[in-house]
Amino acid sequence: MWTSFIGFMASGKSTLTRRLQVTTNRPAVFLDEVVVREAGCSIAGIFASAGEDSFRSRELAALSGLDPERNLILDTGGGIVQTPAAVDLLRKRGVVIWLDANWDVTRTRLKADTSGERPLLERLGWAGIEDLFRHRRPLYAAAADFRLRTEDLDVDQLARVSMLRSLIWSRRRDGEVR
Repeated sequence: MWTSFIGFMASGKSTLTRRLQVTTNRPAVFLDEVVVREAGCSIAGIFASAGEDSFRSRELAALSGLDPERNLILDTGGGIVQTPAAVDLLRKRGVVIWLDANWDVTRTRLKADTSGERPLLERLGWAGIEDLFRHRRPLYAAAADFRLRTEDLDVDQLARVSMLRSLIWSRRRDGEVR
């Protein structure tokens, strides 16, 4: 079963995935890293040379290539919810948890990020990113089994809550009663 994290840029997907990988000893997959490795260039490079549609196709191919029987923790990219086939795959293979933060917190986190791996931010600017943030919210809501607000919880609290949600989802899926 997969425990997949979705959410906008800077929602905490990578941080939480790393924490859970260590605390649960479950394998973790960082989908953007898989895409970069398979493409042989950075996300920004893919966007610049081939565009977002090409990136989304590569993202879906990378997701499709993961072992459906592997019990893993998955850090998806923020835009994965824009690809319905990817959402279907996530939902078929496990629990989908939306890490959500309000716009003010998200903007603060993005301003503090110095990774240089935010090609949409560079292309769209702050007004465009805020529009994208608002556009994606209903997509995250529709894709998620659970929503976790990240503003008031630290990574350890998020890890505990997400694993509890994953366990509840797994038992419901397997028909176990409370």
